[in-house]
Amino acid sequence: MSFWPFPQDSTSNVSKILDEYFDILNSLRKANLIEDDDNDVPLRGEEQIHDSYGSSKFQPRKHKHRTRKRKRKLAVTSEESSCDRDTESKKSNDVVVSKVSLDNSFIERILDELDLMDELGKKNNVLLDFLCFGYFFDSDSKKIMNMQYLIDQLISCVQYLTNASITSVDEDKANDNMRSQEGPNFLHKATIISNILSFDEWLISESLIKNMNYLNEIWSVLSNVKLETEDSPLLPIFLKVNESLLLSRKDQYLNFIRTRKTLVDEFFKHMNIPVLLDFLLKLIATDKPDYPTGIIELLDDQRVIQKCLKFFKNDQYSADVQACASDFLKALIGISANVPLDEMSVGPNLLSRALASPDVVDHLINIILNENGTALNHTISVVIELIRKNNSDYDEINLLETTTRSHLPSNRDPIYLGYLLKKFSDKIENIFALVDDMADKTIMKRIRINQINQEFQPLGFERIKIVELIAELLHCSNMGLMNSKRAEHIALKRDHLRLQLPHQLQDALQDLEINKTEHSDIISDNNSINNDLTTGSVTDEDEDVLIENVSEHPERSFIDSDSDDDLDTIDVAEIDDSFEIPYINEKQNSKLRNGPTIGDRFKINLYDNQIIIKILILFLKNPWNNFWHNVIFDIIQQLFNGRMDFSYNSFIVYSLFNLEKASQFKKTDSNANSNNQILLGNFNITKDFILLGYQKSYEFYEKWKTNLGYMGHLVLIAEEVVKFSKLYKVELISPDIQKILQEKEWIFYMDEVLHSTRIMYSKILGGGSFVDDGNGNVVPQFIESSDPYEEHLETNDETSESLLTELDIHLKVGEIWKPGPESTPPNQ
Repeated sequence: MSFWPFPQDSTSNVSKILDEYFDILNSLRKANLIEDDDNDVPLRGEEQIHDSYGSSKFQPRKHKHRTRKRKRKLAVTSEESSCDRDTESKKSNDVVVSKVSLDNSFIERILDELDLMDELGKKNNVLLDFLCFGYFFDSDSKKIMNMQYLIDQLISCVQYLTNASITSVDEDKANDNMRSQEGPNFLHKATIISNILSFDEWLISESLIKNMNYLNEIWSVLSNVKLETEDSPLLPIFLKVNESLLLSRKDQYLNFIRTRKTLVDEFFKHMNIPVLLDFLLKLIATDKPDYPTGIIELLDDQRVIQKCLKFFKNDQYSADVQACASDFLKALIGISANVPLDEMSVGPNLLSRALASPDVVDHLINIILNENGTALNHTISVVIELIRKNNSDYDEINLLETTTRSHLPSNRDPIYLGYLLKKFSDKIENIFALVDDMADKTIMKRIRINQINQEFQPLGFERIKIVELIAELLHCSNMGLMNSKRAEHIALKRDHLRLQLPHQLQDALQDLEINKTEHSDIISDNNSINNDLTTGSVTDEDEDVLIENVSEHPERSFIDSDSDDDLDTIDVAEIDDSFEIPYINEKQNSKLRNGPTIGDRFKINLYDNQIIIKILILFLKNPWNNFWHNVIFDIIQQLFNGRMDFSYNSFIVYSLFNLEKASQFKKTDSNANSNNQILLGNFNITKDFILLGYQKSYEFYEKWKTNLGYMGHLVLIAEEVVKFSKLYKVELISPDIQKILQEKEWIFYMDEVLHSTRIMYSKILGGGSFVDDGNGNVVPQFIESSDPYEEHLETNDETSESLLTELDIHLKVGEIWKPGPESTPPNQ
């Protein structure tokens, strides 16, 4: 006796239905009611596409009577079912069989079976043949393919769900109840069909991919008016089938995608659905440099970048829609990075190149200047991501060492950020003016209370993003290509040649085709004279003529030799690396300003508009915003770690120590914005920023027993100043900097306060200190004594410093401003 207690009939209901179907089919064949053509399964090709593919030919069937019939069948035991089947087979010869007998009831019954997907998983070949090659006859004896019927039913169910969701609320309760009962049935049926169509089986995907009508009908779900949100039941139906085809039949499926002339518009209608945009990114990710699929060219022809930027309008699109557009662009930039990050990476391409093109950069700047709030924030995020993912210092191809002979210009070349940086340099004054405008608007905002009951005014996310943009542009200005005059000319020339390539290629192919035709005529004449001419000799002569023709038309070669030589031997004067001591002088200033590199162009505009000084002042005015402090610290760190020779960076650093004298190198413009004149008197980063910040925090600590929020980053900035003074001989840059760094207050702060702070912050949690192990390695040394009194007796001066607290640091800070004949408080 078998352990399994259930009936042991291995024949599933699906198999029984299929047996019934094929019994009738064979009977029709024996009766010659099916012509030979009906026995074959024609697959409609691309030539049969029609505009009405989205309309359904069949309405969904009601399930009530079929459910009752199914219940009666399930009540019959396996033995009774077998007997009935034998009886029916004996009587089959007596029953009149017609085409009407082979109706859609079989495919409907198959869809109702709970073990349908299990049977597919078991590789039931009979079931697969039935779904992919099977057919039935409608009431007009017209043959309908089962696969066509499944897709039509899928679209009908989708259409019913759409209509049901927009039905008037004034309908009576009876109709509402009926719809509530039928609605889940249609959704369930659509889900079952989509599971079948997306099943990982070659025969199913082959049936779909070979029929353009099938693909178009499935794709029509994307245009459904009720596909509005991520919660729509239509979304998983669409994605399930299409993602399956993309995975299993990529090449054939992408052939279909390339026929979509409105692909971008179809996806951007659903900009609020990130999952659909992720699918679009998956399509883009198939276009690899070593295996191009043409998807990127298709999207570029449909202006995907320009259309996406149109969503950054506050008066037309919600914050959620703009966030989706921004996320899509940043994800696109991510997979288009110049350094491959993962399997989705496609490298630099037409789309990322379009984002960095002059026209698109103008559009980005226009959004930043004219749109506040959400649009400004997301646009800046896109620009920042574009710079980060296309750092030319990590390019696989060095533009300065590349020739058109060794590397032909192509759309896969690394992205050149020079156009972007140049345009932002020219508009940086207007962009930073937004910070001052927002500061004025902030005054009108409601006062907020922080965790320690301190009143403060909101800084505003827009101001943080603008300063973050300046920090990233400063990063960009320090890239190698941005500090080369020759690189800009090479990039312009390669861009020009890149635009000419398609036309030159087309002309060359036309010439080759013409020459082949002319040479065929010559060969034909020769054959009439000498029939002994072999095919091999014809090919050799053909090639000789083609080569001769190309040499006769050098102007139509892929790259004109003259232009190639001009590019490879381009003669542009680089930066004059000669300088005088000290480096900061009028001659050096004029030299750098006369035809500056793009990197210096940006730094000069920062210098002339005193943007760095303004940012430092805002640092102290907003003591509780840690994000703000972190961005400003990043800017200062870049400046002090940048080049101090052959770059305008040294002049910006000089202005941080002595703004009054640095103003003599500033460009004078009678039409300059009045905002440039808001700073009066001198500015000194040691006295008017670091020590002033300490003084304000000291006064706050006296009252509230805690420091101001910016103190952590203020210490980091002070460390950068100290590191700068030790790394360079500052007197060679400017004696004024050396003089300021020798002031009494700064020396005391550096030797006492900053040194003690550094020791306190390096303490090991739980006690101990860092010591040299004798090999040049600094290792932790833990306290071995368990007696606090004994430990205290053995404590020397060095270990006592490691026991410093915030209060000890606070007392040391107070000593900076002790009354004395030489002490002067920082400027207020």
